[in-house]
Amino acid sequence: MKSKKGRALVITLSIVLVLAIVIVTAIQVVFRLPQPSYSGTEKLDGLSAAVEVRTDEYGIPHIFAQNETDLFFAQGYITARERMFQMDMTRLAGRGELSTVLGDMMLNTDKFFRTVGFYRAAEAEYAGMDPSARKVVDDYTRGVNAYINGVKYLPSEYTILGFKPQVWKSQDTMVCGILMAYSLNRSKDTELILNQVGEYAGGELLDSIIPRVPADAPTVSGTVEPAQPATSDADRPSAWGEGVAAGSGHSESLISLDVPASNWMIFSGKRTDSGKAVFTGSPDLAPTIPALFYLVHLKGGDYDVMGGAIPGTPTVTVLGLNRYFAWSTTNGRGDEMDFFIEKINPADTDQYLTEDGYKNFQIVEETIRVKGKDGFREEKLRVRISRHGPIISEVMPRAPANCAMMWVGLQPRLGIMEGFIALDKARDFDEFRRALSVVRTPTLNLGYADIYGNIGYQYIMSPPVRKAGDGTLPVPGEEGKYDWTGYVPFEKLPYDFNPAQGYVASFNNVPYKVDYHITDYWMIERALRFDQIVGSKDRFSLDEIRKMQLDNVSIEAQTWVPLILSACSGLKDLKPALELLRNWNYSSDVDSPAATLFNSFYSHMAQNTLENKIGAKLMAELAQDLQVYIPDRLLTRIAGAKDDILYDDVTTADLKETRDDIIRKSMNDANAELTARLGPDPAKWQWGKVHQMTFKHPLGSKLGFYNLNPIPTAGDGFTINAGMWDSKNPYAMDAGGVIRLVVDMSDLEKSTIMSPPGQSGLYMSPYYNDLAQMWANGQQVPTHFLSAGELPQLLILQP
Repeated sequence: MKSKKGRALVITLSIVLVLAIVIVTAIQVVFRLPQPSYSGTEKLDGLSAAVEVRTDEYGIPHIFAQNETDLFFAQGYITARERMFQMDMTRLAGRGELSTVLGDMMLNTDKFFRTVGFYRAAEAEYAGMDPSARKVVDDYTRGVNAYINGVKYLPSEYTILGFKPQVWKSQDTMVCGILMAYSLNRSKDTELILNQVGEYAGGELLDSIIPRVPADAPTVSGTVEPAQPATSDADRPSAWGEGVAAGSGHSESLISLDVPASNWMIFSGKRTDSGKAVFTGSPDLAPTIPALFYLVHLKGGDYDVMGGAIPGTPTVTVLGLNRYFAWSTTNGRGDEMDFFIEKINPADTDQYLTEDGYKNFQIVEETIRVKGKDGFREEKLRVRISRHGPIISEVMPRAPANCAMMWVGLQPRLGIMEGFIALDKARDFDEFRRALSVVRTPTLNLGYADIYGNIGYQYIMSPPVRKAGDGTLPVPGEEGKYDWTGYVPFEKLPYDFNPAQGYVASFNNVPYKVDYHITDYWMIERALRFDQIVGSKDRFSLDEIRKMQLDNVSIEAQTWVPLILSACSGLKDLKPALELLRNWNYSSDVDSPAATLFNSFYSHMAQNTLENKIGAKLMAELAQDLQVYIPDRLLTRIAGAKDDILYDDVTTADLKETRDDIIRKSMNDANAELTARLGPDPAKWQWGKVHQMTFKHPLGSKLGFYNLNPIPTAGDGFTINAGMWDSKNPYAMDAGGVIRLVVDMSDLEKSTIMSPPGQSGLYMSPYYNDLAQMWANGQQVPTHFLSAGELPQLLILQP
């Protein structure tokens, strides 16, 4: 018996050992072997000379090439080594081919991408490119394919999903840029949401909700003129007023680069202790894993530039520095998109009405391959395109029926690649502006500082010149009354150079007054906070300017807390909560319970003011982080009007509520919510307990190990250190400063940068998540911009 038991134990242990070996081997093969080497030598077909790649302690590559052809080849190769799956998901989205990998769950998304025609636009853009810029794209493409053709062990996602990357095409690179431009356009969301508000609640309420630019709104150059006069109601034709109903549709986006709350703050020497210019930039987006941007230093030919590149595209784009200047971007929020309601011929649905009679739609037949358990099946899609653009009603859930989308990004010669390729090697402000002059979209505001002490900015977009209206709402398309006749030329776009006040700063706010329509959707809270800081003293040190990026003080809290304390005085049940606010410094720090209380209150205040008028569904849409500025602008406008009619709850016919009634209700709601969630002691309601960032992988909802653990974070939706949170999962952070740069223009070697959670998209890489906690702590890492040639970790790419 003992012998049998012993044999059984040996067999069991042997099985366990074998299983352990199999598991370890599988982990090694699936997760470890795809990780690249950062030293040694690799031989690659396609290079003409040796390229040095020196990688720093955080996985940031510094690429030294002897010519530009090899430089961009190497950038494509090195980026693909770390981010191939991310690049693949982006180009598959742009192609409308996600269903070939992820099956039915992405079919509606593919229908959206095919209907809009992002890849059709990419093909046309590539065909019309300037030859020198096309060569950069082609060189980058060859580098990506050198990785695809030579890789032995693909990233783990390919093994898990059971597919391999196709050959990379230059058009794949182009579609990455066009997707970025689309994602930055606010009109795609706001115009359709506001249209639904009008349908539900009528024009009077809609007009009160549409944002207005306050007369004293701070501008990028520090003046107080608004960007343009408030648009009159007569200029706002409304499709809903003509009985157009919203259509049903599907989710349209997998890839998002939306910039909800970005900033740059730039000081000339007259405002710094050193007497030299200091530059800061912080495009704020939805953090993901892998990181949205790939940090890279490119040196070769006319290029010596470092910053954030979009994986799948060459050069440095969103933010960076070269030997002469630094730049960063904020979302310009310009309106480059209109929606037209086409009138369909009842006798022939392939025709739509124009002022010259019925015209035929352009018809595009698409075939989508959908992965299933038994192989692939084909789904047919018939796309109708009017003179205004594709009919998107069936693929965009908020759109009215028979709605065409007209967007600058679907027009020819966008110039995205040409512009940033030229910008990276520009040497002064004139060349900076000349490079940007060819970029028709996206809508951006780019800040600038150079080694000579100059500062400035350039706003870029293609404002449509409309026959009538301002594009705020969908309009009838049949008469051509609201058609575009051209675009405002680059020469008339806002810019500034060496303003007298010694600084420029953008927070998605007003550039300056112009005589044409840009948008109504400016953000002003963070700009007001910056005005407080910059007005507090004449000069700032480098460290003080660094800390401005991490400022957590809420202008909204400064406005509303005194009103709360007044309205709720004497309410015994709220006394402990009110004491939190009474002693608060208005800063949304991780350890602040008052920050938690105020964010909860403000959310309930918006809901209690608006939901009874527009319904729960539309309120949920407006409460989403990227639309929250619409109710916020409303609340800010009526904060000082105690008896404004908008405070009245239309569901209580016998009562007329005032501001203070809604404040008391909202405070009680917040107190009840937080008591249920965090306990009865308000002192234990620290912001960091609920405001946490979880870096999520595209497959993380099914394969949670790819995601990172939640990290407590500071800031909120209205602070310079942005910490937008998810209204569907309060108060989980879902957008913030995911790439940052600080440059002392007198010593470029002192420059620092940050792009969390890490450089690599390869799970188990040492560079997968090493920057996440540093980012949450407000830290940045050195760029090694001038000393990169001395970094010890050296990989040589040989022909």
